[in-house]
Amino acid sequence: MVLVILLYLLFASTFTLGKAALSYVSPFLFIGIRMMLGGSMLLAYYTLRGKERTTIKFADYLLFARIILFHIFCAYTLEFWALEYVTSAKACLLYNLSPFVTALLCYFLRNERLTSKQICGLIIGFLGFIPILIAQTPLEKIGWHFGFLSCYEIALIASVVSSAYGWMMVKKLMDKNYSLVLINGIGMTGGGILALLLSLVKEGLPIVKNVPVVLPQLVDRFGLMGEQFIMLGVYSFALVLIANIIGYNLYGYLLSRYSATFLSFAGFMTPLFAALLGRIFLNEQVTWHFFATMICVVFGLYLFHEKKPIVFEEKGL
Repeated sequence: MVLVILLYLLFASTFTLGKAALSYVSPFLFIGIRMMLGGSMLLAYYTLRGKERTTIKFADYLLFARIILFHIFCAYTLEFWALEYVTSAKACLLYNLSPFVTALLCYFLRNERLTSKQICGLIIGFLGFIPILIAQTPLEKIGWHFGFLSCYEIALIASVVSSAYGWMMVKKLMDKNYSLVLINGIGMTGGGILALLLSLVKEGLPIVKNVPVVLPQLVDRFGLMGEQFIMLGVYSFALVLIANIIGYNLYGYLLSRYSATFLSFAGFMTPLFAALLGRIFLNEQVTWHFFATMICVVFGLYLFHEKKPIVFEEKGL
């Protein structure tokens, strides 16, 4: 149970760290750097370990391409583009759409049936996100809107859909006995390359943002630009270590020991942790809309999983 709590605390911290990192660098460039670094580290580890090496079959190339495009590139570029304008707690909470989005994708793509209670749970869950979507920061109001949804919220929702579809592709490849390290390594490296290309097209030459001095000691020794590059490096390495290396693989490990239902409910610790970290480190405000959405979504997810009770599954290593 300690590992489960640690996992979601780590995932929550990625939203806080990501928001802070965007003070120094543009989003697409940051994703490119982070994913290239994380993916190359995973592929290096997979190669040096020398075990379970697998030749990728030609028939599976399309699945790997989907992981690169949907699991990494679209999911992360959309998320970090929006993260510049929304609070880290809100972005994290919207990612809890994942169970509902996955259920709908399975319904339409795999023809999985839904009971009346599951449909009711889905409806309550989706409606529960209305309060947090209505509550918008001044920065969110700058962009164009579709009804009460800002373009940044739409980007986050699209990111969740892309990520959920990507995880379905990951599961398919794992069922074909591909290593999770190899899958994530290829996905992150390929997604990072696409993000860097997008950065060159949309953001121009790589630049670091001109931000206020955070650590005067670094400025005195390395200059303002030096301080900015050092802080960017710290945030990049921290996110790669926490999310790309530890988080993704710890989640895969926990899936072999706990039920997916249990992990779905435990995931609601993540936005609470994100709200706390955002309040402490980013001085973000948490309104009643956040907690109203939390309550509704938890109830909706409970109804959806009522036929699948939360159980602890212990499997041999």
